[in-house]
Amino acid sequence: MAWATGILAGMNEHAGHLFVVHGRIESVIHDAALIPVDAAFNFNPGWRDLVGASPRVPPGWDRGYGRMKEAPDRVWAVSTGDGSEDYAFILDRIVGALERVDKFRDSYPLKRGEGTLPLVALPVIGIGLGGYSEDRGKVLHLLVERLTTTAKRLDLDIALVTPDPAVYAAAQYARRKVAPRLPGRLEESAVDLANSARSGHLALLLGAGVSAAAGLPGWGALIEGLERRFGMEPPGEGLDISLTDRAELIERVDKDGFKRQVAELIKPAKRPSLPHVLLAGLDCHQVVTTNYDVLYEAAVFATGKDIKSVMPWASAHGADRWILKLHGDVDHPEQIVLTRRHMVRYDAANRPSAAVLQSLLLTKRLLAVGVSMTDDNVIRLAHEVDEYRVQHQKGGTATFGTVLDSKGDKLRGQLWDGQLDWINLPDEVGMSGFRALELVLDRIAFHAARTSSWLLDERFDGLLNDREDAALAADVRALYDRMSKRGISKWAPLVRRLEELGVQGENQRRLR
Repeated sequence: MAWATGILAGMNEHAGHLFVVHGRIESVIHDAALIPVDAAFNFNPGWRDLVGASPRVPPGWDRGYGRMKEAPDRVWAVSTGDGSEDYAFILDRIVGALERVDKFRDSYPLKRGEGTLPLVALPVIGIGLGGYSEDRGKVLHLLVERLTTTAKRLDLDIALVTPDPAVYAAAQYARRKVAPRLPGRLEESAVDLANSARSGHLALLLGAGVSAAAGLPGWGALIEGLERRFGMEPPGEGLDISLTDRAELIERVDKDGFKRQVAELIKPAKRPSLPHVLLAGLDCHQVVTTNYDVLYEAAVFATGKDIKSVMPWASAHGADRWILKLHGDVDHPEQIVLTRRHMVRYDAANRPSAAVLQSLLLTKRLLAVGVSMTDDNVIRLAHEVDEYRVQHQKGGTATFGTVLDSKGDKLRGQLWDGQLDWINLPDEVGMSGFRALELVLDRIAFHAARTSSWLLDERFDGLLNDREDAALAADVRALYDRMSKRGISKWAPLVRRLEELGVQGENQRRLR
């Protein structure tokens, strides 16, 4: 597929951006975090891992924000007062803390790597124990707008993080007028992929590029790290030897310990990358990965959902969410696939796993992220599916997936023309591939936010700027009260559906 090139409307590569994340602050790699405390410097016990056991009041606390220096990481406290102030004062404190983070941005290494912007993670400050829970809609409207402009002004990336699905969906709705669009047909593609996610028809294929953003080595760097561990010299210049063959040579040095060493190089990474959590927010129920880490699973768990099966080690029968590890993982190092010999023997040892991927290629829309399509097994399986479709699906076939290529591999894209929609991110978005990947995934997640569980919740009325919408919501809540008071089971399905859309009231009763 041919794509028109362009620059993201309203921003450039070095401009800060507001990301909305479904999860927890601890579930995404970040350079600094903001957490709420009350006027007496009390904080929710849920922040204990971030702030440490006994944080002291920061210097200059009279301004309402300050760095908690005893915290294990860079954490700033923001006072929500006693909940009686206008929320504009809370916003000023949040921005003040962000400005302090910006002032000292050069004093620490960036966790996402050289060339990235600092990423600051914060919750929706004030709606928990902060006293503004009953006015969530107004808080989100003001917070999203202010964070968007502040991110651009300071050239900071900001992740607004919440584990609550209703708050997450409402936050995505709140930025519908301020989030930048993608250029040309790329916006259309984001909408199409989001629609597939919303309908349950999108499956994921994840490769090393997703985990690289969490500090993990790519395939080449992993091989180099193993060579150092085993005291081996890398091949000299001009020697034509593949990575799989280099891995084969390393394994011959210590056949029993080789796979364990691979796992030990990967295991230290505990915090998912921004792409991990953005992908987790799509809530795809079928995921295939060649990665050895467990970071995507951690990102999903942080949303409050559970991956019921990790194949091939557990059956997926009855599991509404599963992940298939094609090449093993750190919890099962004995099944890691890396060397030439592993690749050659893969089909004989793992044919059912291969069939699962091929089934997805035939029945789902596949989104490949962080995948270079150079893995011999994946290439073979995809070509077999393509040949099957040519032989049996007469009259032409559509592509069976989309690749978000952050490396800009034009020639490889040409090789897959007609089989995959190959989106060359550096060309199409007009910036570095990794940055483009983050922004494109954020846009897909924006369109894919599927729940309307906030819509009839009075606490979110501040997002219903249209008077007619607000009046309709009030009318529906009144209808709910009438039906719930009736206590007749024939109305139960409608009552339950209205509750799913956020209705809450004194007379709420579930009819079964």
